[in-house]
Amino acid sequence: MNFINTILGTPLGYILFACYNLVQNYGLAILLFAVIVKVIFFPLSVAAQKNSIRLLKLQPALDEIKLRYAGEKDIINEEQYNLFKKEKYSPLTGSIPMLVQLVLIIGVLQVMYNPLQHILRLDKDVISTLSNTTQQIVGPTTGPGEQLRIIDLVHQPEYIGRFEEALSDYPDKTEVINKIQKVDLNFLGLNLGEIPSFSEPSTLLLIPVLAGLSSLLLSIVQNALSPGTKYQSAVSKWGMTAFLVAFSIYFTLVAPSGVGIYWIASNLLGIVVAFILNALYNPEKLASVAAPPAKVKLTREEREKKKEHQAELSIRERKDGKLFEEAKKELVFYSVSSGQYKYFETVIDYILSHSDIKIHYLTNDENDKIFSKANEQLIPYYVGPEKIISTMLKLEADMVVMTVPDLQKYHIKKSIVSPDIEYVYMFHAISSYHLTLREGALDAFDTIFCVGPFNAEETRRIEELEGIPRRRLVKVGSSHLDTLMLSLENLPEREDKTPQILIAPSWQIDNLMDLCLDEVVEPLLGKGYKVVLRPHPEYIKRFPQRMETIKKRYSDRGKDGFVFDLDFLNSENIYQSDVLITDWSTIAFEFSFCTKNPCVFVNTPIKVMNPNYKKLDIEIVDIALRDMVGRSLNVSELDSIYDTVEDMLVNKDFYRSSIEEAKQKYIYHPGRSGEAGGKYIIQRLRGSSE
Repeated sequence: MNFINTILGTPLGYILFACYNLVQNYGLAILLFAVIVKVIFFPLSVAAQKNSIRLLKLQPALDEIKLRYAGEKDIINEEQYNLFKKEKYSPLTGSIPMLVQLVLIIGVLQVMYNPLQHILRLDKDVISTLSNTTQQIVGPTTGPGEQLRIIDLVHQPEYIGRFEEALSDYPDKTEVINKIQKVDLNFLGLNLGEIPSFSEPSTLLLIPVLAGLSSLLLSIVQNALSPGTKYQSAVSKWGMTAFLVAFSIYFTLVAPSGVGIYWIASNLLGIVVAFILNALYNPEKLASVAAPPAKVKLTREEREKKKEHQAELSIRERKDGKLFEEAKKELVFYSVSSGQYKYFETVIDYILSHSDIKIHYLTNDENDKIFSKANEQLIPYYVGPEKIISTMLKLEADMVVMTVPDLQKYHIKKSIVSPDIEYVYMFHAISSYHLTLREGALDAFDTIFCVGPFNAEETRRIEELEGIPRRRLVKVGSSHLDTLMLSLENLPEREDKTPQILIAPSWQIDNLMDLCLDEVVEPLLGKGYKVVLRPHPEYIKRFPQRMETIKKRYSDRGKDGFVFDLDFLNSENIYQSDVLITDWSTIAFEFSFCTKNPCVFVNTPIKVMNPNYKKLDIEIVDIALRDMVGRSLNVSELDSIYDTVEDMLVNKDFYRSSIEEAKQKYIYHPGRSGEAGGKYIIQRLRGSSE
């Protein structure tokens, strides 16, 4: 405590000493001290205000991240970190004033508890002598309030002689006594050296009450004005308010009343500072603050149903988890959602048709369509997103096939029970993963089912640059593409011969829907086309308000040939279209390779998941294919989109030839990926050396 007193109390003591010499009144000195402290630390308050405003400016981007990666905490944290790094925002800066305030109050306590040292500037030997004399009079009084007790005793005539005798060896003993007696701890009828007490009720109990009220008032003002509270929930705001009020009352109940006076003054001055900061740096003007979207409140009946469903789901999860753990497993497929089955489908079908291998299908989706396909050879299990962590760690099997990247990086880890499991990665899109996945996303996999030569090239290049072990690369192709090609064989020919233009954007940041939808749609309306807008289902799910705005904007454009396609269970509109317009959605390559029809690519900002992708210095298939299966247009060139579409409709044969050439060059085993992948798995599990 002496160390804290020296480090914190000494500099603050000089301020209080100057204040006391100026006003010659202990209470007034404390009030002046509170004002000066606020002035000294005002630049920190300004920095905190500016920092909070910067965070408000980032809030829309933070909300976007939360919406796009809902349920994926690790990815959300990484994306937020990257955003803060890019914008040079430090969350720590916002907490500095609070940390300073905590440190400051410790220093203030030292000043208040040691007035002989900090206000009267007495020699430490003199203070020690006075302390010893006090202990002789009232017994041991060591503790933080000892110097206040000394002042109180020196003011009592019956003890003056004892203190003068103790100071007999000091030539300025009379001056010391006079200095102490001049310190009047009374202020507005209150003894600021005493601690409020319920056992001996007095007017001093007003101080904790006023401290609590001032803290409440400060919190109300800050909740209304502070940029840091704009996006906080009511529970968060008032929870913190309740804590601060309770802390203020408790703190001023156990400290000398002088500390309470300082605390009350500091709270009231904090209100003044809040108004000044808001006038100088208004968050609503500087950050264009918008009210956060209101959260949907469930009715009591809905909450009860949700609770009941969660209980049933928990029972189901425990049952399936136990069955999965007890099962003897050779081959496991792991899926996050029902939609991932289409990436495995042709491979699974081949294995079921050409072997007796049992497939244990582990899914995080309670409504996965795999449960409707279950048979003796294909066994599905439901395990939720949290339970899957321990399930994968305890996994016993020979092979795991998954389309989830970042193995070993986030929540999905390799088994610690079976170190010899072969982990196989299957791609869900025709894309260069060194651009579209995070750096090192596939490093932990043993085997990669390559869609085309570009996957093999980037994998070997990564291994070379990073010095990691070589993975098994299997020439498989795209299972999803093959499934689509098979389904199109039975698709009826469209009766309406009106040229159909499909707009199917991605849902990444700065997608076509958000950036330039009007510029794409308007030139095509009223030109004899059927223009179909098919938003990405995740866009509708995560941004319903934006979608409603778009629907209203085009609600009366049916007469010009515009229609929405929101039936995501039906893909006919996709593959019966004559031209597809998109941004960076990989649906484009599936569309062109299946239909032989071209695409118009709008060059919105490309989504880069790996900022170091350029170090590989190899071709990016996402870019290379754009001008082989269609044509790219910059956003500034969209006034020519009608001419581009018209050219594609007129020159269909040219594009069909170019698209077929691209498919043969970039895709392994078109139409036979299930056979290629299935054969590999059967051979590996049946002991083949291939």
